[in-house]
Amino acid sequence: MVRRLAIALVAAFLLLCSAIAAGLRFNVSHSFPVGLYLTSAQLSAKLSFVGKSHDKGDLVIVDLPPLPVFAMAVDRGYIGKGYTPAGCVPLIKRLVGVAGDRVTIDSAGVEVNDVRLINSAPLTKDAAGRPLHFYPLQNYVLGPNEVLLMSEYSPASFDARYFGPLQRTTIKGVITPLLTWN
Repeated sequence: MVRRLAIALVAAFLLLCSAIAAGLRFNVSHSFPVGLYLTSAQLSAKLSFVGKSHDKGDLVIVDLPPLPVFAMAVDRGYIGKGYTPAGCVPLIKRLVGVAGDRVTIDSAGVEVNDVRLINSAPLTKDAAGRPLHFYPLQNYVLGPNEVLLMSEYSPASFDARYFGPLQRTTIKGVITPLLTWN
């Protein structure tokens, strides 16, 4: 009985490792629906076609850089601890701004090319009552290697309204929902 249980646990572990290596990700954040997602690089390799680059409007997976704002987000529990350069788990965000887009971030929310984004108004306090500060920008034009990452799904998402533009190289791939619930 113990031997069968051990074999089953090892098999389950190997299956999980294989799924992760194949690009399967499980999202538990509040920025997008909880569920299973698949990254584009692994999907394109499995289907033997050229991988899709990330375009405006895509859902992307991001490895955050080691900046103080992300250390604060991990300390406060907005994002989980993990293996990215910032010491947190990779994030899933919508790519809403690319090179040449004009961005404003103010107390009313985030605007890209004169269009106010849904659910983008920054919170002044988090759920624990701690102050939050938005990243102020006024008619800022994104540079050739800059992107703006948001979540239209959740008004409480920790996204560009709090950390501003990031380098395009933080994007590790396009991610597609396979099975979600909420």
